[in-house]
Amino acid sequence: MGEEEGMKLFLKKFALTVSLISVFLTARPGQVFKDKLLDMTYAFDQSSIYWPTAKPFNLDKVSWGISKGGWWYASNEFSASEHGGTHVDAPIHFAQNGRTIDQIPLLEWIGPAVKIDVSEKCEKNRDYLLSTADIRDWERKYQEIPDEAWVIMYTGIGTRYYPDKKKVLGTEKTGAEAIAELSFPGFSTEAVEFLLKDRNIRGIAIDTPSIDCGKSKDFKVHQILLAANRLGLENIAHLDMLPARGATLYVIPMLIKEGTGAPARVYAILP
Repeated sequence: MGEEEGMKLFLKKFALTVSLISVFLTARPGQVFKDKLLDMTYAFDQSSIYWPTAKPFNLDKVSWGISKGGWWYASNEFSASEHGGTHVDAPIHFAQNGRTIDQIPLLEWIGPAVKIDVSEKCEKNRDYLLSTADIRDWERKYQEIPDEAWVIMYTGIGTRYYPDKKKVLGTEKTGAEAIAELSFPGFSTEAVEFLLKDRNIRGIAIDTPSIDCGKSKDFKVHQILLAANRLGLENIAHLDMLPARGATLYVIPMLIKEGTGAPARVYAILP
């Protein structure tokens, strides 16, 4: 990295830090949490939506009561696939030489939030694909997608139906027999190629279980995005409360060594 590029990166980081500090300093006590922070994470439990062939979330209450010594003691054990509920995809998920979760700097998980609302189109067509035209329409209204942004496809399905598996996935079945019945919207390959070639994005996100549509057989969007060393976020919550532009998205994944993906706590600071 040259001196000029290094200075630009420093100034970007400095500007982000100053903006966040100003939010907290100018807010009344408690106001910042009420007015500026939007939790965009689904809590993990046995109803969390996972890919039909993946191991679902399971919580065992190992200890939950008064101990033999007379004091309260509670402890759980949990297990699950990396890819389920509100979670992220690391490049290694579909790119042989891609980075794992622990190799991605924290700063790369933070960026401007761009919400492209195609919920009306998805209501008419459960298998709708976000197009380059949808992106162009958004930019005509809100200006060009900013650098290092998260581009979020708002289908409306998660907001309306999560965690109803039938209404979100298109099927309640599990295992291999469920795959043929999957039906939900996703990104088109053309849209992702445009974002990678002509825009400088952090990654893409969606309120369904996959950035590829449910009927995809080759997961081409995953292949293209992750081979380009970008990031994916799936099953993001409360997109109906996120503005089209102006918010900053924070994606905080569980730091799994050699992780191909991870559960994530996701939130936004609103404008």
